[in-house]
Amino acid sequence: MQCEPSQLLETVVFEEYNVLCAVLKFKPNLSAGPDGLPPLLFKYLRFRIAKPLAILFKQMFSVGFIPEQWKNAIIVPVFKKETPSNVANYRPISLTCIASKVMERIVAKQIQDHLQKHHLLSDMQHGFIRQRSTCTNLFESVNDWTMSVTCKTGISVTYIDFTRTFDSVTHVKLFACLHSYGIQGDLLRWLTEFFYRTYTPNSSWFKFVRSCCIVEWSGARQWHRSCIVFNIY
Repeated sequence: MQCEPSQLLETVVFEEYNVLCAVLKFKPNLSAGPDGLPPLLFKYLRFRIAKPLAILFKQMFSVGFIPEQWKNAIIVPVFKKETPSNVANYRPISLTCIASKVMERIVAKQIQDHLQKHHLLSDMQHGFIRQRSTCTNLFESVNDWTMSVTCKTGISVTYIDFTRTFDSVTHVKLFACLHSYGIQGDLLRWLTEFFYRTYTPNSSWFKFVRSCCIVEWSGARQWHRSCIVFNIY
């Protein structure tokens, strides 16, 4: 798919206002990342740090730079179901630096605005879309089924559950999809650097697991609104 020049998104605007908006959306009880700075600190100092952060984000974005500490994460296992002694029954949660999450929120919002402005996502997509959810999907489905029953026409319903969906996303294909949707230039370069990050997990949660470095070659990773890029994929 070839986008018109007017449909390209090649940069992101970092201003004091959108930094403030991003910080205010954090829950104060969230855990800190590897740098030890909790979100509550950012909320208390938001008026003092908003402008410096906006300048910092702008400079880092222009050269596609990601700080080394932002490439680290504390991996926290969250129990899902069944036997607690089975490692496969835990879902890993990555605790990254709050400053990184602030920048992610700003980037993610402008990508989402770009997709919605140019109608690049299907109107039938309800998952991971602002002001849409499983409820709106169900309402439309019930309406369609009701109309089919009224018109006495057949209905075929298919449910597909992908195993480890986010982990199956190939980065090379993802970047090609982003480019085809008009996400190019400095933004695509920054996203490429951001997704090819190296995690250094904190093994204190599992004493029998040694610390190691994990280079991610696939997966939509746990960045804020990672579901947005997954929709594109």
